[in-house]
Amino acid sequence: MVVNACCHRAHNIKGTEIQIKMFDDRLVFESPGKLPGQVKPSNIRNTHFSRNPKIAAFLKAYHYVKEFGEGMDRICREQEANGAQAPSFRTDDFILKITVPKVNEKVNENGGKVTEKVNENDEKFTVKVNEKRQQLIEKLIEKAKANGDKLTENRITILELMIDNPYVSVVELAKTIGISVNSIMRNIDYLRGKYLRRVGPDKGGFWEIIE
Repeated sequence: MVVNACCHRAHNIKGTEIQIKMFDDRLVFESPGKLPGQVKPSNIRNTHFSRNPKIAAFLKAYHYVKEFGEGMDRICREQEANGAQAPSFRTDDFILKITVPKVNEKVNENGGKVTEKVNENDEKFTVKVNEKRQQLIEKLIEKAKANGDKLTENRITILELMIDNPYVSVVELAKTIGISVNSIMRNIDYLRGKYLRRVGPDKGGFWEIIE
């Protein structure tokens, strides 16, 4: 739901942001903007319209989403599979409010709690993302060998962090890896143009891996 809200919020509406409100029996996601295009509460599970196609393409490229237009239907299916109601939708002025009912914990025959299916799927998705990251890193290492380049441990770690978070800053990279900002910049200069590129300005842009 968080990724879905970030992907589809109306960025022309200023003065408010996405809000997540937690209650005992539900979560409420409030996102600036009404449902886009021809999307309505009655057809939201099978009607795809992207308000921000570039953001959607970015999220898919970096594995934050699986398929275009599949997210809301998957959320509804997960809710239903766990015996909970599907999310409901309403618009107050210019704010879309999505209410996600609580999934009650299931109990097995021995009285023990059964891990919620949603959590299991989240764990599987995380494993899948990590596997794809590792496969991409292995491709880059093979590419470096073929080109006669040297991907040091720090350079590989920089690439891994950029895959995980394309918006990561040089300062954040330095703190995470434990080396100076100047060292980070030297390594980025070595990788730039062959293994990564900067898309957009220093502030507001992101890193893109070159396979």
